[in-house]
Amino acid sequence: MKTCPLCHNNPADKKNSHIIPKFLGKPLFERTKHRHSLQVDKKGKTKKIQDIPKEDFLICEICEKRFEVLETYFSKKLIGLRDYNNRKDKFEILKIGSNNILKCLDLDPFLFKLFYYSMIWRLSITSHSIFNNFQLPSEIELEIGTFLNDNLFEKHQELLQNFKSIKNYPEFHLIAYKPEAGNKDFSGILTAFQMSDDHYGIFMSDMILFFYLNNNKIDHLLELISNKGKGNVKFIIANSIQWRDISSAVVHHRLLNKNS
Repeated sequence: MKTCPLCHNNPADKKNSHIIPKFLGKPLFERTKHRHSLQVDKKGKTKKIQDIPKEDFLICEICEKRFEVLETYFSKKLIGLRDYNNRKDKFEILKIGSNNILKCLDLDPFLFKLFYYSMIWRLSITSHSIFNNFQLPSEIELEIGTFLNDNLFEKHQELLQNFKSIKNYPEFHLIAYKPEAGNKDFSGILTAFQMSDDHYGIFMSDMILFFYLNNNKIDHLLELISNKGKGNVKFIIANSIQWRDISSAVVHHRLLNKNS
């Protein structure tokens, strides 16, 4: 059995590891009549599924626990993101260019970085066929893995006691989107792929993340919206039409582009 690629100590013995946290794919099944979703391959063939992608022996049991501690924290914060209009003390809405921006006053930016880097890293190391076009350069995959290994803990209390000491986190641009309001008629999609040489996308029912490797290729407006620095976490708020259009464009791209 291979060694865990995160801690480099224990055997990678964990079965059924979720590559993307389960709570981020949950709405795909909650809003459907028969509690299943459809997996669509590049030929347009569909298959019924009842859970988001998992993989055996991706990491070890201990590292899985460390991810779970972080995900438990963030899943509770996501409840607030979904209900931001009724939580005025925790969110602020501002305008940057033509975009409505949700500024998160109660979501620590360092823990948010830990969370989204944990997804990016797992997507890069997985061998699951659904994510076969999400591969980071080896040196960046190693940099992010080292950052995670240094800052993830097995207990919730340890995580909260130590996250303020995080200093040398990877500095890449991350642009985050969330839907303006829930849509009972559209559950969303779940996919991730490399969009260009230095641009990656993670598309989920409640969140879309765009990750950039080359800082020189991001324009000034996106730089203002980016979650690269130490400031408050920011989400671009997409209305229901924009959210459906983005999702539809992604589905068509995946079906038409055999390289992704």
